[in-house]
Amino acid sequence: MEETLPERGWSGPLTGRFRNADSLGLAQTLNLRQLLYGAFLVFAGYFLGAELGFALTFKPHAVSVLWPPNSILLAALLLTPGRWWWVVLLAAFPAHCLVELKSDVPTTMVLCWFVSNSLEALIGASAIRYFIKGQVDLDRISHVAILCLCGVFLGPFLSSFLDSAFVVLNHWGGDSYWGVWRIRFSSNALAALVLTPLILAWVDGRQPLHRKLSRSSYLEAGGLFITLFVLCLIVFNRLSPDAASALLYAPLPLLLWAAIRFNLRGATTAIATVTFFAIWGATHGHGPFVAESVRESAFHVQLFVSFMSLPLLFLAALTEERNATKETLEEREERLGLAAETAHLALWTIDFERGTSWINDKGRELFGLGPDEPLSREVFLDCVHPEDRERVNRAIEYAQNEPQSFEVEYRLLRADGMTRWLISRGRYLCNSLGEASELLGVAIDVTGQVKANLKLRSQQEELARLSRVSVMGELTASLAHELNQPLTAIASNAAAGKRFLKSDPIDLKLFQELLEDVFADARRAGAVIHGIRQFVRKGEEGRISLNLNDVIVEVLRLLHSNVISRAATVETRLAPNLPLVLADPIRMQQVLINLVVNAIEAMEEMPVAQRRVIISTELSGTQVQVAVRDFGLGLPIEAPEQIFAHFFSTKPNGMGMGLPIARGIIEAHGGELEAENLGDGACVSFCLPTGQDSRPSSEA
Repeated sequence: MEETLPERGWSGPLTGRFRNADSLGLAQTLNLRQLLYGAFLVFAGYFLGAELGFALTFKPHAVSVLWPPNSILLAALLLTPGRWWWVVLLAAFPAHCLVELKSDVPTTMVLCWFVSNSLEALIGASAIRYFIKGQVDLDRISHVAILCLCGVFLGPFLSSFLDSAFVVLNHWGGDSYWGVWRIRFSSNALAALVLTPLILAWVDGRQPLHRKLSRSSYLEAGGLFITLFVLCLIVFNRLSPDAASALLYAPLPLLLWAAIRFNLRGATTAIATVTFFAIWGATHGHGPFVAESVRESAFHVQLFVSFMSLPLLFLAALTEERNATKETLEEREERLGLAAETAHLALWTIDFERGTSWINDKGRELFGLGPDEPLSREVFLDCVHPEDRERVNRAIEYAQNEPQSFEVEYRLLRADGMTRWLISRGRYLCNSLGEASELLGVAIDVTGQVKANLKLRSQQEELARLSRVSVMGELTASLAHELNQPLTAIASNAAAGKRFLKSDPIDLKLFQELLEDVFADARRAGAVIHGIRQFVRKGEEGRISLNLNDVIVEVLRLLHSNVISRAATVETRLAPNLPLVLADPIRMQQVLINLVVNAIEAMEEMPVAQRRVIISTELSGTQVQVAVRDFGLGLPIEAPEQIFAHFFSTKPNGMGMGLPIARGIIEAHGGELEAENLGDGACVSFCLPTGQDSRPSSEA
């Protein structure tokens, strides 16, 4: 910046001792000792900044290329909570007076300059705080842009109007209003560009001043800045003004080196070093910036430093953002790797455009791939069990054409002959043309879970079979009666046949009728025994298309004697042309026997005339509904659904397992089992979807 010598600024930085780890990264409470320490730093910073400004003036003229105090004050305000800004201004005032009075500046002018300098720092700091609510983080490009716009340009631009007016009104100096404005704006803007980022970078509480660096990093930094020091000394202080202007580019590689390798601290320190040597050489008549007039020399230096500093600051911020992003990605990758390792996940990516792939160690172990063997769709499908390969391929193909995520469960056939169950989920990423460019995938081995589910299913089937055996045990007397009738008839017909054989002549026609009656009774007894065997047999579930009306008729045939023995009547209201359902007939018999027996037992205390059971079927939308209604005491009023809880029973000797098992069977078939009170009894009903929809997505 270029500034007439009597016009001086002030400031001082508050160090990291003012900053706590709060949401703004700024200190919110300051004790008296810290306030005094901060005030001293403000005073010392302003005074030393003013002395540096004096040293960088063109002798014997009073023109300063860069005036540090205002930029130091701006940095101090940015490092201090807003409610303590008055402390910063109050501490700067004595230093301001001391410096200005040494130059024999009138008291009025001293006060006016204090107002304009304070205004510049307050405008810049307030504008920056308006856009940045928290700590100013120069590792972010957006924060660097806001600092340059508000602190480097806006503050000096606006305050220079007031400062120039003070100079003209007090008749201080011989420059015109616009001449003073240009000098002040350029010198203070350059100082804010060079010194404010330098202070903010080195007083960054997130990065300790004594960070642990490797020995090679210290040697690298030392070699870099020694080389930069020597090179700047030669280019800006030893060469004549007639030297080739191309030498100005000599420090550029070192500046780029500092910005990339040593982040913002390295970049701002290198910028300040080059700025100091460039101004020092120009003020002493050396280097490429010496011109015919002092103002031209100062202007050339300001242009050079400005165009050098701005891109380097943004480059350093960009480098820091990339490093931070890289660290974040590496940290996330480590966490993801740890999570994948803990959950035994196989992760992979396939880049179709580059023809590359990556798969983690768990994936290579799972799919039997070598350390350097690439992964492709063909290699993946070769590992899939032949019976599942086509289904998996269709799922992948469909997801690629949409594109969208896919999830598929399949069997993996390993090279050692073992079969593993896997669930894989993948997603296709698209390029700018909408074409699938990359596949991201994850797989988890669920063999243990599948085996556990199969074991659980086997146990549930065994429990259901035992429940059927228990029910059959309760119906022993009724079944014995059912068998006794055909067996008695067979015995009677056999005795009659024996007598016919002794008669002479034998009536062959009558004898044939007796044999037919024997065969009919034998078939009847065989049907009863077959039904019992099928009902209690042990085997896997076999679903077929069946008519629930037929199942109800078969169940009533099995329960015929039981119904009669309990003096109950059963009424059927079966819907004609009932659609078929896909279900296991034995399971359906088990459910209906349980519901009918429960309904009959619920009416034992009722008069004989009221012991009625109504079994009805109907088509409700796409579902077949079966209802068993009784006229007994009803369900528990407070919680009717409690009857489906395990081990809950209203019967003295009940186990409380019949209805829970029945509900499990119905839900496994994709249906629902419900119960409700009707005032004069209860109704338990279930519904099953018609056709193929009765097969659930997962086995219960």
